[in-house]
Amino acid sequence: MAPSSSSSNCRFLQPQLPDECWESVFKHLSHHPHDHESLSLVSRHFFSLTNRIRTHLTISDRLLPHLPALLCRFTSLTSISNSRRSTSPVTSTRSSPKSLPSTYPSSIPSTSLTNTPSPQMGCDNSPKNLHVKALASGLKKLRKVDLSGTYMLGDSSIFTLCQNCGSLEVLVVHQTSSLSNVGFANAIRKRPQLRTLGVRIGNVTSELIDALVSLKDLTCLHLSYSRIPDEALCVLAEGGLPLRKLSLPGSKGYGYSGISCLLKKCNNLQYLDLQGTQFLNDECVIELSLLLGNLKVVKLSGNENLTDLSLFTIMLNCPLISEIRMDSTGVGKLKLEEDCLVVNSHLKFLYLAHNKWLDDGSVTMLASVCPNLEMIDLTYCMRVLKGAIDVLQRCCKIQHMDLVHLGCDLPSFRFQFRVNFEVPTLLVLNLSRCRISDEELSYFKELLQQLRMVSLYCCEKVCSDVVAWMIFVRPSLRKIGAPPQFHFADDGQQDLFLRHGCFVAL
Repeated sequence: MAPSSSSSNCRFLQPQLPDECWESVFKHLSHHPHDHESLSLVSRHFFSLTNRIRTHLTISDRLLPHLPALLCRFTSLTSISNSRRSTSPVTSTRSSPKSLPSTYPSSIPSTSLTNTPSPQMGCDNSPKNLHVKALASGLKKLRKVDLSGTYMLGDSSIFTLCQNCGSLEVLVVHQTSSLSNVGFANAIRKRPQLRTLGVRIGNVTSELIDALVSLKDLTCLHLSYSRIPDEALCVLAEGGLPLRKLSLPGSKGYGYSGISCLLKKCNNLQYLDLQGTQFLNDECVIELSLLLGNLKVVKLSGNENLTDLSLFTIMLNCPLISEIRMDSTGVGKLKLEEDCLVVNSHLKFLYLAHNKWLDDGSVTMLASVCPNLEMIDLTYCMRVLKGAIDVLQRCCKIQHMDLVHLGCDLPSFRFQFRVNFEVPTLLVLNLSRCRISDEELSYFKELLQQLRMVSLYCCEKVCSDVVAWMIFVRPSLRKIGAPPQFHFADDGQQDLFLRHGCFVAL
């Protein structure tokens, strides 16, 4: 037999790897769709497999007219989102589909048209309304729809969505200014099985509240930047909704009596967002925290009346708390005795950016009672320096620290950011706009063994040679935000850094 024939037969007799194995390999390599694009170029077989394993699709306005073809290509999609890369109004206006073809994979459970401003004003025949109606008509098994930032949606498009999508459980329509209370209420009454609802609707009226009360399975309610009277919150409380997540960021019109009435009935609340709520003070937080024994996440940013007392009270009365966000508050104003504090081992994420009263003593105290912190944000806490080092030393699980403008209100001779101990868990360190020096960065070689990302933007005292030095002595690095003095010597230097696994951002 001729050698070529023998070789051909051998290839034919070789067992083929099952598609399921290839899919497992591809998924293990990366979960990001962009990483699968190079694989799709290898062969038609790989092209077919990468199409099949893709579960999420992000499209721009320019691609919306081609959505039918994309859905036929990617048959395993579970979610769709629309980015805010809006093209010319003509492209979006002239291509609005009236309906979706029967070849659509109608089992897609989730779609998101996030941050997509409509080129027309709020009429129901605008492109975005027609796209939403088309999705509702063609994808009737949708379970989750997020239309955040899709401006000027009309009542009829939301009504069509709720009427046609019988499996809808999650509906989010933030930043949509043209919805009416009556129209939105009529729409959500069509879907009494809704579990998550988010809307920004201006003045909340009795029609909307009555409709919300009818959603007996509602566990997550988000009413952002709306005007909500106390009476509305009390009616919600009497409705006995099984809320686990309540989010009212930027909303006005209600006070302590309304929110306390609602929280008394929400015995199992795990997430509470009251950012920008000006009536709150330490006394209010103390009383409310007694009602929140199961709370895991709380967000209270934007209120300078809340001090250290609120922060530590939450840590005491909410023993399961894992995330606290108190940016731009009065944390640091009130100094508490350390003997009065209780260790909270559940707290992992602490956001304290833009707290101008926060100092080293306060941060050191936090480090002593939060031993399992994994992330802390001290951005623009310009009186903090040694406290940040104490967090690195005392919090043995710390992974991420944002220290923008660290210690910038302190005299220059007092700025010393020297870490003379090992921090094996730290992955991300943001030192932008700090007065850190080359000498202080030299400690990173041995002490930050797992560091993946570091930002040195606007660090005037850091010389350009530090970038190359850090890449070569700290092989774990994957991204560096370069200091202002750094510039690539030539195109080859950037390629060299990439071959070492590190991307340098200017």
